[in-house]
Amino acid sequence: MARRRQPQDNARRMLSLWEPPAGVGDPVGVLATTFTLDTALFEEECLARFAGVQSDPNRDGALYRIEREEKLAALLCAAVVADIHHCSGRRSLRWDLLASRPESGVMHAKISLLAWQRHTRAIVSSANLTTDGYRRNQECAAVLDFDLSFADRDLLDPLLEYLREILGTTAAGHARERAQQLLEWVGGHLPRNEAPARGLQRRLVLVGPGRPNAFDQLDAHLPASRPETAYVVSPFFDQVLRPGGPEKRLWNMLRQRGDAELQLHVAGEYAPEIGKWRLQVPAHVLESTPTGRAGVSLSLHPLPVASVPTDAGKERRPLHAKTLTLCHSSWAAWMVGSSNFTSAGTGMIQRGRNFEANVLYVLRADASDPLYRQIESGGLRGTDPVDVHSQAQFEPAFGEEDDGENLPVLPAFFVEANLDASREAHHVLTLRFVPDRSPASWRLRHEGGLVLDELTWRAEGMPEMMMIRLDRQGAPPSLLRVEWETDDVACAADWPVNVGNVDALPAPDELRNLSLSALLELLSSARPLHEVMRGWLRRQGDDDDADGFNAIELIDPHQKVDTSGFLVKRVQRACGALRQIRQRLETPVLSEAALAWRIDGPVGARAVVDAIHHQCDSGMPDEWAFLLCELVRELEPVRLTGGNTASMALLQARLDAFVLELRGRLVQALEEASEQMRRYCGTEAKEDRREIA
Repeated sequence: MARRRQPQDNARRMLSLWEPPAGVGDPVGVLATTFTLDTALFEEECLARFAGVQSDPNRDGALYRIEREEKLAALLCAAVVADIHHCSGRRSLRWDLLASRPESGVMHAKISLLAWQRHTRAIVSSANLTTDGYRRNQECAAVLDFDLSFADRDLLDPLLEYLREILGTTAAGHARERAQQLLEWVGGHLPRNEAPARGLQRRLVLVGPGRPNAFDQLDAHLPASRPETAYVVSPFFDQVLRPGGPEKRLWNMLRQRGDAELQLHVAGEYAPEIGKWRLQVPAHVLESTPTGRAGVSLSLHPLPVASVPTDAGKERRPLHAKTLTLCHSSWAAWMVGSSNFTSAGTGMIQRGRNFEANVLYVLRADASDPLYRQIESGGLRGTDPVDVHSQAQFEPAFGEEDDGENLPVLPAFFVEANLDASREAHHVLTLRFVPDRSPASWRLRHEGGLVLDELTWRAEGMPEMMMIRLDRQGAPPSLLRVEWETDDVACAADWPVNVGNVDALPAPDELRNLSLSALLELLSSARPLHEVMRGWLRRQGDDDDADGFNAIELIDPHQKVDTSGFLVKRVQRACGALRQIRQRLETPVLSEAALAWRIDGPVGARAVVDAIHHQCDSGMPDEWAFLLCELVRELEPVRLTGGNTASMALLQARLDAFVLELRGRLVQALEEASEQMRRYCGTEAKEDRREIA
């Protein structure tokens, strides 16, 4: 990988989970959920590792953009679902950003579903897709792997259904459809197996509106015997001690007779000036301890956040991990995921219940089993307990899920913004609204300029859907800025833009109008596109051009005439390009976007055809007619593979339409060709023509 910065220990472990295991095949798609989001972290670190992007955005510039476009265009889906409070950020439109608007609570689950051809991985963690989550905080994660030889359906099927529920909280449209297609592909591609009845068991604890709370789900998965000890790691707690809160519910799970112990491992920082630990926990947790019985104890264990040892030395590392460990003499269980030890995080309140995802590991064994001891002491643990009266100062932090509560939320009036076309002078966007939910005095802006406002929308008849044009300046917009007023208070939020039409994304400027010689070299190499491009540019000999994109041989300005050879040489080169087109199209394809890249992309079939046409001698019409005839012969037998029957039928129809278009161009070319060439093309057409649906 080209991540030249050396990440710290936590970052290295977390980011490495996005890298493909050996022998898993090409990437298929990724769907991730997060509460807060750093679009640059996801795009340049996570998604790049998953898709195998080797170049570096800071060092390689244009070459990085070329490789990113090539790799992401081949995916069935790349998408992030972020909570509506934090769904913003500039990004490449090669991946979708969807806003989750739950009926209650927030979308707090952190799931990353990574699918390769022969392997699927689900990462269920406490870490948001942010720099803090992947490079700074103390986090935890569970990894579930499925492949073509074994896929535990007791894990996979509930996970896919849960992700569908989360997608149901986003706006219906093209982006959501692409994510659903990925879930269908994963569900239909992997085998159906059941987990072994013995050994370490894995179960999902998935909280959300209309679902049981986390403790009820634990009761269903754990042995009937009550645990004696519970270990809680959490950075956040309820602001007040609730009668039906997680502290009371956990005490009810523990053994009711005899000894029972609850250990809270909380963020702490020792303050030598006062000789105490500053603990990130409210004092009221002490009041949850059952009264009127002997043998129960609650202890607080500081988990240091300052001067934490790392590969780079001691650093400040905030606690963000969330785990629950339960131990009985004959079994042990460990739950890891996104649930804070709060009522909203564990689902202990109906109104305000979050989407939360956790993985539960259960082992039926005693303390003599090494795995039992590993579960009992595993994960993050604090220091020895402190005396809560003389050694602790309580400085709690409340509810991460409350973050953003005071931020303006994009009104539900603004449903979906899609890029539908990118033309030479402008971008075309389609906007979808809920007309009866219009906020007051709203305005849409892009790069500071006014795009649309409430008065204009009302003058147009308050349509549910509206098309706008933006002057084309640089890359297509990935967000619009929305301004409105609520109770005479000015508010603003971002409105993510996704792609409605897969043909809408323009090619990187560096790949527009490539000459035939450049296209031939790019197509004929087995190396990645950006590597071939780098070598091609270096041979152009412009030492003053870092990226090499001023090399005159790369971009064909159309005024040039290629005089590199005679007719035979030109035809030989062109025929080589035709074979490369067919080979690329015969490679398995999963999505319309991937096929669009191969047909209409900057190094696609249409670009090669146009470059060949430009090379042909206008005074020799037989040359162009012959090459078009040969291309039709190459492409007519191609049958696409890679997806399910329904999707392949749609993709095949698109390819057939392109071949039909080439036939139309051939008919036009034959009007100026010789009689011999018309007879040749007519004979070839009869031999190789097939019905086009």
